[in-house]
Amino acid sequence: MSNSKSTDLYCANCLHCKEFTYTSSLTGARERRVRCAAGKWATAAGKEKSYSLHTVLARRKPHCDRYESMGESDLGDYIATLRETLPAERIVEHPPATNRMSA
Repeated sequence: MSNSKSTDLYCANCLHCKEFTYTSSLTGARERRVRCAAGKWATAAGKEKSYSLHTVLARRKPHCDRYESMGESDLGDYIATLRETLPAERIVEHPPATNRMSA
């Protein structure tokens, strides 16, 4: 039995996979996220999706017409390094509470 995942394209190895800081307009909380600059991560309604940084290795596709590899010769080492260095869970930074003095 073959493992189809072994031939999947890792989005993390694509030139279009971009990391950014998302800041909630409601709470001011910040989180590192990833998005596809080529627009391949979208909802059925066409709205762009982004994912928490710790899940980037789970983003794989069997085919992508916009995939631009950042290097296949060292892909195994690159993915291994990502597994070691990416956070294991979602990290959200909350803004410091402000001290308000009563008047």
